[in-house]
Amino acid sequence: MSYTLISSIGTGMYKKEGGYRQTVYQFADGQKVETALFLTAILQAKKSEIKKVVLIGTRTSSWDALIPDDGNADLDLWEKIQGECLSSDGISDTLLKKLQAKLPEWHDGLPFALKAHTSCVDKDTAGEVFAVYSTIAAEIADHTDILFDITHGFRSMPVLIYQALQLDAIKLQNRRIDLIYGEYIDQEKISHVRDLSPYWDFYEITAAKKLFTDKLDGKLLAKKIQTHWKSGAECLRRLSEIIECNFAFQLPETLNQIKNAIEKTAPSSDAQPWVTDAKNELAAIYKKLFHSTTSETLRAYSRLLESKGLLTQAVITLQIALETAVTEKYGAPENIGDYDWWQETGKSKYIEIKKQIESDDGKSQSEPLWQIENLRNGIAHGGARDRKSGSFAHIANLPKILKQGNAAADQFLLRLKKVTP
Repeated sequence: MSYTLISSIGTGMYKKEGGYRQTVYQFADGQKVETALFLTAILQAKKSEIKKVVLIGTRTSSWDALIPDDGNADLDLWEKIQGECLSSDGISDTLLKKLQAKLPEWHDGLPFALKAHTSCVDKDTAGEVFAVYSTIAAEIADHTDILFDITHGFRSMPVLIYQALQLDAIKLQNRRIDLIYGEYIDQEKISHVRDLSPYWDFYEITAAKKLFTDKLDGKLLAKKIQTHWKSGAECLRRLSEIIECNFAFQLPETLNQIKNAIEKTAPSSDAQPWVTDAKNELAAIYKKLFHSTTSETLRAYSRLLESKGLLTQAVITLQIALETAVTEKYGAPENIGDYDWWQETGKSKYIEIKKQIESDDGKSQSEPLWQIENLRNGIAHGGARDRKSGSFAHIANLPKILKQGNAAADQFLLRLKKVTP
């Protein structure tokens, strides 16, 4: 396993009581390293695993602490850096670059990326400071996982690094992210290296749950659930693929799979509450979408898509639901989704029923359905121009078109029920 180590450095070295306490860091595998700076302990204990170091601090952080105090020390560089770090302006970019260039010489060629920002961290400098943290992900070495040390630095630094990694979570989703912390236990006179890695997993689970709840994208949630509830994970993936591909006719089969997963399988005994939450959410979707006919299922599915802001998918599905209702009325089950049957038989019946929709004053109410159909065709052709107006579809108009289309669809379906095949 290989890592990019991401860490931070504060000003502990300059405190009157002597700065960071000299301590013995004990790792989970039993290794012990005596040092004041946890970064040093990590580089000694995991020397073969670390492929790059990204270190962030303020201009006034104790950057000189990175210079070894053994025979390899560069005393002239140490004095210059310490002098600048103790000044009000802090270390300059020039010296920071010199330090960055020297560090590989002291660590067997290991590359370092040093980043510094203002020591004034508040709302007025938030944008400037976060801009520095936002460059961290780009520094991560190729083909490495991430070892994130939150021991040193100002209290805000680990939070900002954590947030920056979350910002690029999509890019990092195939990388393992381990969090560690060196905790000093005064009674034992030792610092235990704590593994906090599950907290990143909890973040990913939270993000996955939100993605599914907001946009019905359950692919990431499926990955998290896989080991706890395999059949549920497969249902999440299948439902997500149907939504992505607009394969609405495959929904009834997937609903049966969801039903079986809920009734016949259970999450593993060690599953966390969020797995049960996912199961309950799938159950709620099943209850909302399952109906005795495919057209009713598709109609409910269109409403669900609309409620999640998936408007183009909702338009496509609404049109399919109406066409399926006509097919169920005039055709056979095998005609559902059959394009040739629709062109030869179903389409004329659909147009006929659509023309019969009238309001109390005798005026046709079919125009919203024509708009839905035209919009569906326009979506299928990349948002092509409307045949009547000659203009491109406006995204802002979709909610209104859907609202009017839904009302007209209700009238259409009522009229269709009264017709004798």
